[in-house]
Amino acid sequence: MRSFAPLLFAILLAACAPLGGRSPEQGGGPPAHRGGHEAPAGLSIVAELQESLRHAAEALQLTPRQQVLWDTYQEKVGALVGDQMKLEPYRPRQTAIPAIERRVDTVRNRLSAMEDILDAANKLYASLDDNQKQTADRVLPQTVPALYSGFGGGGGSEQSGGERPQRQGGRGGPGGMGGPGGGSGGPGGGFGRF
Repeated sequence: MRSFAPLLFAILLAACAPLGGRSPEQGGGPPAHRGGHEAPAGLSIVAELQESLRHAAEALQLTPRQQVLWDTYQEKVGALVGDQMKLEPYRPRQTAIPAIERRVDTVRNRLSAMEDILDAANKLYASLDDNQKQTADRVLPQTVPALYSGFGGGGGSEQSGGERPQRQGGRGGPGGMGGPGGGSGGPGGGFGRF
């Protein structure tokens, strides 16, 4: 177990790097803004989400009173993303029922975080004028990451273009999507389309 500690620490540092990184104007941001160098999937998802939040805030042209509500909304989104990016602590192999219970607890906690995002979004939306609401209808949904249950089994992949596909079952189960918990490869694949 000790041999995994340095590796886990390095992965954790890499996952948190974009949270305190430079803004797109300073050479940070998504890979397309940095000369096309690819970043690990989880890092690029966080960068894309940060860019979506920045774009939405600019497009909404918030008043100082609305900015306070926006900050609360953005904090709730960040809390969910942070929870989805964190690594699970090492646990010895569990039997089926405790493993499933742990997955259910994770989803329950993340659903609660999504409900917090909804509450903050409702308060923000109620404070917007009609023009801002039209803008919010277009940009605000893009700032909410998709909910997933963490690393693990299951399958499925996200199809490109258009709306999200409806799942018919299969390895990910009904409604499953790609990414962690959906099995299409690297961290963050389940965050959804921005």
